[in-house]
Amino acid sequence: MIHKNQELKNAIRIVWQISAILSIAILLVLFFVDEKIILSTVPICEYKANGEECFLCGSTHAFIELKKLNFSGAFAINKLSPFIFILLIINSLVFLKYLFKNYKTKL
Repeated sequence: MIHKNQELKNAIRIVWQISAILSIAILLVLFFVDEKIILSTVPICEYKANGEECFLCGSTHAFIELKKLNFSGAFAINKLSPFIFILLIINSLVFLKYLFKNYKTKL
């Protein structure tokens, strides 16, 4: 039983690490790549192509507004975007702290 619990913890840790790396990548692209390039390369949502919207529609535009500290504009574009943006930042910071702590203990 203990062995299976450890396997589950390891699997969850791996998924979290992958999501944290993706979070960092999203933030790096957002802050270091020109917004015109970002907007021109983001694919059109399948829902939007069918005349509908999903809960993530407009997130790219909203994240660009958040980068400019236009919180009300971002909220108007996608109501979840400020929350998701904050989660990306928190996840990235916690992961970097985790990496630094593990690096220090191995020295």
